[in-house]
Parts: sequence; C-alpha cells; structure tokens
Amino acid sequence: MIRNLIIVIVLLLTSSGYGQRLAYVDTHKILNSIPEYKQSKLEISRLSIKWEDEIAALFASVSEQKNQLEVEKVLLTPEMISEREKAIKALDDSARIKQIKYFGPEGLLFKKREEMVSPIQALIAGAIKEIARKKKLDFVFDKGSSLSVVYANESNDITSDILKQLGY
Repeated sequence: MIRNLIIVIVLLLTSSGYGQRLAYVDTHKILNSIPEYKQSKLEISRLSIKWEDEIAALFASVSEQKNQLEVEKVLLTPEMISEREKAIKALDDSARIKQIKYFGPEGLLFKKREEMVSPIQALIAGAIKEIARKKKLDFVFDKGSSLSVVYANESNDITSDILKQLGY
C-alpha cells in the first residue's frame, strides 16, 4: 500500500514538470557586456584601493608608535607611558572605525556599489522578464549566479536575447 502511494506521488511530481518551459541566462556575461557596469567596477575598485591605502597607513602609524613607545619606555615616566598608550589606542580605534565605515556591511563601499550597480541590475531584470513573457517561459535560471547548472542545452540560453533587448 505505501509502495503504491509513493509511486503515485512520484508520478504526479514528475508529470507536473512536463508542461513547464525553462531557460537560463548568464548575468555575468551580460554585466560584462555593459560599458556602464565596467565603469562602475573600475570606480568601485579605485575607491576600494584608495580607502585600503588610507587605513593601512593609519595602522602602520599605530604600529610605528607602539614600537617607538617600546624603545623609549625606559626613559619615560609612568604618566607619560600611560598618556602615549591612550593616544595609540585612540589612533587604533580611529583606524578601526574608519575601516568599518568604509568596508563594513553598511559601509560606504557597499553603498557605492549598490548605488552604481542596482540600476543596471534592475534594467537586466526587466529585460529578462520581458523576454520570458515573450517566449512564454515558466522559469529562467541564472547560470552566472551561485545556482549550479549541471547541464544546459544551448537552445535554452536567452543571454543573447537579453543583450539584444538591452541594445548591446
């Protein structure tokens, strides 16, 4: 009895997929074909390098001041040592705060990337929806994302259609 029930459920599940139309798209290929996206990537990379250098310089300064304090410790009074340690800690805290400000989850780099890339992604999503409606597709998978596509028949690739729709 249970065996028959399992067979019926499997048959129902497999037969329901016959009427569905599937396609896939490679958004990485599309994004890399759009000049505005390439420009955005360059700008974001430039900002990231600039901020990384700024933060590295702050941490190098902290390290240099710590080393200098260790060398001069024998010549300083306990009050002077305490004062310098506070200044070093303040500089270290400042560097960490700046690092979070630039590279944290809500940081400036994330916001800049969102600001520059979101409109392009929205444009692509709109083109995908339009092509999917024209071709009467039920599902469109993204080959370029973390979704794993084990096999894809090239006739189901609508990447070129999306690029044409976007004018590239």
